[in-house]
Amino acid sequence: MKNARKISAAIGAGLLAAAVAAPALAAPVANSRLMNASSEPSNWLTTHGNWEGHRYSGLTQINRGNVGDLKLAFAMPLKAENGGSPGLQGNPLVDDGMLFMANGHGAIYKVDVRDGNRGKVLWVADPGVDPENGGTNRGIAMHGNTIIANLVDGRVIGVDRATGEILWDEQVARITPDWAPTDDFYSKERFTAAPLVAENRVLVGMSNGDSGHRGWIAALDADNGMEHWRTYTIPGPGEPGHETWADDHNAWMTGGGSLWTTGSYDVEMGNTIWGTANPVPMFDPEFRPGDNLWTNAALAWNVQTGEQVWGFQYTPNESWDFDEQGVHFLFDATIGGADRKVVAHFGRNGFYYQLDRETGDFILGTQFVNELNWTAGLDPKTGKPIEYDPSLTLQTYIPEARGFRVRGDRANPEFMACPTMLGGVRWQPPAYNPVKQIAYVAAAEGCTGLTVVAEEPVPGGGNPKGLGQGFFGGLFNAENLISPAPMYGAITAMDVTTGKMVAKATLTYENLSGLIATAGGLIFTGNRDGSVAAYNDETLEELWSVNVGIQFKAPPISYAVGGVQYIAIMAGGSSGTGFAFGQYGADLGNNASAPMLFVFSL
Repeated sequence: MKNARKISAAIGAGLLAAAVAAPALAAPVANSRLMNASSEPSNWLTTHGNWEGHRYSGLTQINRGNVGDLKLAFAMPLKAENGGSPGLQGNPLVDDGMLFMANGHGAIYKVDVRDGNRGKVLWVADPGVDPENGGTNRGIAMHGNTIIANLVDGRVIGVDRATGEILWDEQVARITPDWAPTDDFYSKERFTAAPLVAENRVLVGMSNGDSGHRGWIAALDADNGMEHWRTYTIPGPGEPGHETWADDHNAWMTGGGSLWTTGSYDVEMGNTIWGTANPVPMFDPEFRPGDNLWTNAALAWNVQTGEQVWGFQYTPNESWDFDEQGVHFLFDATIGGADRKVVAHFGRNGFYYQLDRETGDFILGTQFVNELNWTAGLDPKTGKPIEYDPSLTLQTYIPEARGFRVRGDRANPEFMACPTMLGGVRWQPPAYNPVKQIAYVAAAEGCTGLTVVAEEPVPGGGNPKGLGQGFFGGLFNAENLISPAPMYGAITAMDVTTGKMVAKATLTYENLSGLIATAGGLIFTGNRDGSVAAYNDETLEELWSVNVGIQFKAPPISYAVGGVQYIAIMAGGSSGTGFAFGQYGADLGNNASAPMLFVFSL
């Protein structure tokens, strides 16, 4: 074990004794339980509810008829030795009345929620992440009797869920690039996505591509953290696809393609499927001519070997930060008279996609955002943008919405792009109702003003902005840009059998939380104004809401204890205006940023 490990001193001998003396644990979270997680609606065993990424609860106690009676059951703050929780973007896990959650710096809590009226902290495991490094957490995983977490400093840890003891601690990321002259935190690889455990493998995806890193996914042994394999999202020299980096300065070395959000697992095929982020620099396509595989793509890897099985790139040579690192969820459906095994994705580029999850072949695509100006649509056969020309190394798409440096006859440094670079979907997870075969997404709508700023290459490759600096190739929300259109939010429902929109509801603010669907005919989310809300899952009419004064960046879950159904959601993180271009300052300026867990019941 490589790093300092401790149980937080805040526990005290009494709490530790209480943890040890607590009733026996539920059955270990074996592979068979993870495979059949949907059959345990009282529990929430994986970050997205099941391997398929459905975020669906089969519980029906809370339903359309009584959701108006929903009230706060209890709330509890999250604090730890390491300084708090700046970015709570994940959800708790629940097993047999025990709730597990992590704060933004990786401290893990075990909370007894069987009482129903309060949460009793049994232990806090603090891995000692330096709070100066910042922190974002999008969830944890369970396997056997171990809680597994990725840390912002690049470690992956396994924690005994009975006692809070850190069993293993491995430095997996934070590797200083070969081109980097010095060694500091912001130059290194990091994690934001929750780990995904399948077939005794802990799958972890590297983040922080925007600082000039090359994305990768790795598989660790769930029992001890030992690394089994590591596969890069961007092919290196001699690998198929490397030729799609057609520059002369090794742009592939700093090319992005991060894995910011947890993928899914296809148990039938033995593949894990994740979405990859933008190429780097994100706004300057001329720095990196070519399609830039496999950025902005869906990728499937064999979980045992790490071999890439297939890939589908959504937007070749992309330049709007329309990365496709969001959740890819799986289902079977009859489409066009044929039974299909599908992987679906709500794209940040504004389109909803369905692919064949055996081959990665395109099935259908539908625009789901209101404003979209970068392409006239998708080719119905290939799924590529209609304007895409495979013979070009620099795509033009619709030139008025496409930024270029001032070079030769190409000069469009200031432009308006729709959808906004903050949407359609970033980390906010969608939900899927397998009974009604409807998929749901909460997203950002609107447009963004952008300016391209030329990035000059470094001989031999590397980040020209300097070690650990944002490598963007442009600006947004800066003076003298085209004024962006007002940004707002929406919840959209799609019939997966037809790819057509079922309903759409407009939100005042962009949604940063994500969704859960329930068998009670409801959709739940947390909103930026501090409200938790429930919607009719067919019409998207709002049926209930309560404002707690803290904005939400994390998705809700549902669980049951003692025959009572609960809705739980974590709140906290930066409030204020953030990326909202100042338009919400008056409305949201009083929001708190305190890290909290809220639990609701009838």
